[in-house]
Parts: sequence; C-alpha cells; structure tokens
Amino acid sequence: MRRFWPLIIFALMLIVIGLVSQRDAASPQQTAEAGYQRIISLAPSITETLFAIGAGDKLVAVTDYCDYPAAARSLPTVGGYTDTSLEAIVAKKPDLVIMLQGQQRLRQQLQQLGISTHSIDNTTLFGIQAAIASTGQVTGHEQQANDLLAEIEQKINAVRARVESQPPVRTLVSIAHYVNSDQLETVYVAGQHDFYNDLLKLAGGINVYQGTRVMVPSVSEEGLIRMNPDVIIDVFPEADDHQSDMDLVMQQWQQLSSVSAVLSGRVHIIQRDYGSVPGPRIIRLLEDFARLLHPQLDWNEVADD
Repeated sequence: MRRFWPLIIFALMLIVIGLVSQRDAASPQQTAEAGYQRIISLAPSITETLFAIGAGDKLVAVTDYCDYPAAARSLPTVGGYTDTSLEAIVAKKPDLVIMLQGQQRLRQQLQQLGISTHSIDNTTLFGIQAAIASTGQVTGHEQQANDLLAEIEQKINAVRARVESQPPVRTLVSIAHYVNSDQLETVYVAGQHDFYNDLLKLAGGINVYQGTRVMVPSVSEEGLIRMNPDVIIDVFPEADDHQSDMDLVMQQWQQLSSVSAVLSGRVHIIQRDYGSVPGPRIIRLLEDFARLLHPQLDWNEVADD
C-alpha cells in the first residue's frame, strides 16, 4: 500500500517517541533460547533490518508501509503506526513483535496477552545502529548484524574523511511540508535530536536550526528567511510514494527570494525511498547529503571504496 505523505507520519512518530521511555520486554539472553520463528515487524525500518540481517524468513506480518525489500510486499499487514490492529497481530500468532519505542500502549497490550515484544528507538543515527545490533541479538542473527554495522561504519568513515578538510555548509533539511499551495506555510525541519541532523554533521554541514527544546521543529516562512541557509535539502519519498508535483515544490522554495540557498541555486529535492526510513539504507542519505553540500569533491572515489 503506497504512501501519500509518509514524512508527516514520521514526524509525528518522532514526537511520540520523544515523549515516552521504554524497556525491552525480550532481552537478547531470553531470545537466544526462545528461537523466535514467527515475527511481526511494526515499522518499515524494522522490516528492512530483519531482511538485511537474514531474518526476513521469520516474518509473518508487517505494516501497510513496509515495501522494501520487494519480498516484504507479499506479507500480510496489520495496519500502520497510528492504526495498528491488535486483532490482526494476535491472529498471526506471533512469538515476537518488534516495534518502535513510541508504541508503548500496544506493547503493554501484547505483554498482557503473553506475546513477547522488543522495542527500538531509531530516532538518531546511534539509535539506528543500536537497533540493528539489538535486532540481531534478539533474533539470533548477531554476526550478520555486526557485519552490517561494520559496513555502515566503513561508509561513514569514507564520507568523513572526504569532507573533513572542507568548510561546513549552513544547511536546512526539510522533512515535511504541505505542497498544495503556492506558498510555503509550516515546514517541519530537522532539529538537533534526530538522525537527519546526525547525517548532516557527518556530511560536513551545520544545521541552521539550532533550537534544542523541540523534537520536530516547525518553521514559518519568516523563520526560514531569518535562518537564511546556504543550502536547502527537501527530503521526499520516491516518486511512486507520493503525488506531489516537484515543480510546484521548487516554486514554493523560490518564493524565498532573499534566502542565500535560493539566490545561489542550491535548493535540492531528494526523492528516495530510504529518505524517511531510519534503517540500514539511511547511510545512502548521508552520501546524498555530502554530495550536495560539497559538489566540488570527487565522489566517484568514495563510491568505489
């Protein structure tokens, strides 16, 4: 089932996750003996991770938005983040449900039914890496998870080495906004507490939004003008996952005619299916950021590393 505007949903998820705390119901020690065979994933990032570490064959259901890899599309679904069906989960008779930290109430309901759960927090880059590690432990695929993490770290180091001698670029990362208007109204941007900000720093950028109190900040047109970024990166899902007109989106940004990024032609729209999924492929977004911030560098060498 295709997504119209999943980045808004993701922004809401970040808000919810930021308001709750969690403890995993299933520890790696428990699961090593349990040998879970019927797993349900409640997020696209979790589904992607399970397939990436070789545990995809244990999945018996996923969410409506889990469409990567292709094998995930043929699995039964149990709803989305905000409308997960407890009845559908129970009907699949799982022995483990892996979910996001913000799904606290559902986690408690499943525990009351005797269904083991494992919660992850992938709102930051460190959280994404920790989620891969703990998912590997909880499913008995620890070595595969470690190999995947080593590959991710190698790519991070390659980008870091390439940009470390470059002056940092003042950047705004837009993660959601309404597009059915000629004007930019409210824009949700990367704050100081999410993986977009982590990737931006690694890519040699400085987040122009410096506030630390809000998990998912929203900024008005006036606020965008005041921040005056040198580069604007607007993250969208892949083209098949939304119905937005990219020409209209670019026209919206062009209305900010006094902003440096607009004046210099450095407004970039990224359309990638991994752009809103904090899983193993998010490292590709790091590479996208770095190329856009430092186009003067030779990125072919990094791609070959």
